[in-house]
Amino acid sequence: MTASWWALALLLGAGAGVAYWLLVVTEGAYLGPRVVRFLYDWGASTYDGVKEFDSVDDAKALALPLIRELRGVHKALVLDVATGTGRFPLTLLRNLEFEGRILGLDISFRMLQQARRKAAQHGGRVLWLCKNGQELPFEDASFHAVSCLEALEFMPQPRQALVDMARVLAPGGTMLISNRRGLDAALMPFRTFAREDLRELLLELGLESVKTKQWQTYYDLVWARKPGRLSSELERGVLEDLLRCPACRASALSREAAVLRCPTCWQAYLVKDDIICMDLVPKPEPADAERR
Repeated sequence: MTASWWALALLLGAGAGVAYWLLVVTEGAYLGPRVVRFLYDWGASTYDGVKEFDSVDDAKALALPLIRELRGVHKALVLDVATGTGRFPLTLLRNLEFEGRILGLDISFRMLQQARRKAAQHGGRVLWLCKNGQELPFEDASFHAVSCLEALEFMPQPRQALVDMARVLAPGGTMLISNRRGLDAALMPFRTFAREDLRELLLELGLESVKTKQWQTYYDLVWARKPGRLSSELERGVLEDLLRCPACRASALSREAAVLRCPTCWQAYLVKDDIICMDLVPKPEPADAERR
């Protein structure tokens, strides 16, 4: 081969390596939320088979410790950010000690369809919301616990995501997150945290009792608590009552047939397959324009 052919081969190899890193290793994280959503929608039906979750390990490492933290709250409210196919909500719901309710949020509609199918027997105890995890559509101090597992590194601004998670966590509540470590962390620059840096950030956000434990192969599991006393006063009659309009942030939403609508700005949010789609907004009807 001539020098020019070698150069072309090296160039093509480098390009293939970069493409593999962008699409496989980092799962589209550096290409923006739309690419991340597309990749997870595309792989939703085979996701659980690829991940091979261990339900026993998840119960021991995730569900039981959180249930202990929430002891004393009759019907705890839990927000699971980037819930995927419902791994953590299902782990909690399978435990008879957990009497609370869960809101599972994810950017991928297809992943949420899988989650809804698997959790069908649990009825109104879980609400599925198609929304990115950067700006959470809830009032301050809305949840007794907030979790985000194997997902923080895929968000455009992980620090801002943590700020909003801490905002919606109630006094006395528990935050549970994972953080990549080792080689996996090195392959995702600016999206992961050194252990001490993450601890300092959580303390800056007003959390305390930060505990870090190695989890699985490439993750740390990080627990933190918001100062204060847990209260059952957060309990809502309907989980939809927790939602606030992302467009104007002014109001709770009201149900109208297949949409939830903001009574202040009249923005509508599609409800499809019992999944509330806040990142997939239908066009306003003519009547809406007149109201505005």
